[in-house]
Amino acid sequence: MAVQLRQAVVTDLPAIYRGEERYIRCWKPEHESAWRNQLGRHLSRWVENFDRLTVALVSDQFAGYSLWTPEQDHAELCTIHVGPEYRRNGVGMVLLAAWAVDAAKAGFTRLQLSVRPDNPARTMYEKAGFQCIGSGAHGYLLYERRA
Repeated sequence: MAVQLRQAVVTDLPAIYRGEERYIRCWKPEHESAWRNQLGRHLSRWVENFDRLTVALVSDQFAGYSLWTPEQDHAELCTIHVGPEYRRNGVGMVLLAAWAVDAAKAGFTRLQLSVRPDNPARTMYEKAGFQCIGSGAHGYLLYERRA
């Protein structure tokens, strides 16, 4: 499956919103109402970090996205999402690799992300060289990799 990456554009925001909404409905349905109430905060984060919002395309179709932010001593993956029909085809790995390259270009040598212990994406992170270094907020596992 050939994956093309590009910088997000404003017209991608509805698809990104739907991806985030899918995540909430799947993994945290009890938080959906609170998530919707904070939509302005989510949109602000996406827009403030728009230059770090990457979209993956497969056959010119929106297949996924990732967003990272610069932190004091590391690059933090805020979100990564691959549409259900594109999962297990390498799209997520391509997005992870692009994040590592972008973070290195920005001067970061450490990459971090948090993931629910029951999220199958953990396997992808571990295959990409991330190691669990402990627990973070809300019971999430904290993973790290050197860029």
